[in-house]
Amino acid sequence: MEFNLADLQRDWIEGISGAEFFDCVQGYRSQLETLPMKDRARGILIEETDPVQFAAAFFATVSLAAPVILANPNWGRQEGEELARLVAPAMCFGQRYIPLCGGSPRVGVASSVEDVNNELPPASILIPTGGTTGGVKLAIHTWASLEAACRGVQAFLGGGAIDSCCVLPLYHVSGLMQLLRSFITGGRIRFDEDEVAGRCLSYVPTQLQRALRSEECIRKLNTTRAIFVGGAAMPEGVTQQARARKMPIVPVYGMTETAAMVAAVPMQDFLAKLGAAAVPLGETHFSVELDGRLRISSPALFLGYQGRPPINRDAGYLTDDEARLDEDGRLHVIGRMDRLINSGGEKIDPAEVEAALLHIEGIEEALVVGVPDPEWGQRVVAYYTGAEVSGLKEQLRQWLAPYKVPKSWIRCDALPLDAKGKFVAPRRSS
Repeated sequence: MEFNLADLQRDWIEGISGAEFFDCVQGYRSQLETLPMKDRARGILIEETDPVQFAAAFFATVSLAAPVILANPNWGRQEGEELARLVAPAMCFGQRYIPLCGGSPRVGVASSVEDVNNELPPASILIPTGGTTGGVKLAIHTWASLEAACRGVQAFLGGGAIDSCCVLPLYHVSGLMQLLRSFITGGRIRFDEDEVAGRCLSYVPTQLQRALRSEECIRKLNTTRAIFVGGAAMPEGVTQQARARKMPIVPVYGMTETAAMVAAVPMQDFLAKLGAAAVPLGETHFSVELDGRLRISSPALFLGYQGRPPINRDAGYLTDDEARLDEDGRLHVIGRMDRLINSGGEKIDPAEVEAALLHIEGIEEALVVGVPDPEWGQRVVAYYTGAEVSGLKEQLRQWLAPYKVPKSWIRCDALPLDAKGKFVAPRRSS
């Protein structure tokens, strides 16, 4: 479907009428319409923390075909500096941001459009993601790619409207897509879990594990239409407990580059057996390279990363996930082939955390790794050489988002690496 501003007038967001929401959207539009077209083309940064205000700012920007840039309000200085090297938005919506056309910019955002390569594809939607080659990457999507992803989920569920309870942040692809699935399919959305019956939820494994500790939560969640669980593999114990309680779990696979989920394990398969494989959603197709890496072809694919050459969408997207396809063409994801840490559904680049650590006086060398953790999937652990440093967490939070800050610190006489540079058991200093 083409985006239609008038569709926003229906009652689809719980807690606000369609008329009220439409007026809110128009308020953001009126601010954007003061910008000259050439400035509007530089993009609009959205950092609204209130989900209704976020949605209004997002749809107002989309309705004017201006590029949308989403930002994590918890980013620290390092992420802000990385963002400033990628974009020079003409206006910013959110608590910490101010318009950049005339005022003094927020620290970490370019003060001049000449500071960055500010060419953005028209009507693009830039969604932040982590990775192994930089602290902040912006995956470039379009309304068409996001709609294709929504339609794939809709078909998987058997058609009809998708009503959602969204408890994930909207700047994250998993939260944003819940908003868009409800809008595009004619469903309704609420931004809490007070009434989940008949609705879809999206969780990361850590959220599901916590919910399983409460009988009341389990009874409540069993009234949902589906609980999509993605972002990381579910621990076997969590899987077994959810199956024993016959919960409506749908394990999913996807990433920012694919507009969230592009494969899912049907609920009945999840309940029937451990290790059930995922089916592709919509027009998605998978292939596996000789080295085991998964390649994805889908109309939901992004165009590339801001500031980098576009990808060849016809050739598909080559991931860093190791996978196999069974005789039925179903997907089994084995794990990562790079250093990326997946903690609580958030992807963390160890090199980024290591670089931030080296800003701290007294630290000479740093090594950041992910170690298995029953709650988070992986826990971020930092090893460092040099002087004993106090207040590391507080110092790092000036540079990094909280979820990237290591949960454990170990000072070593030498970094725990073997002759090939691979992580080995650490040698603690006495």
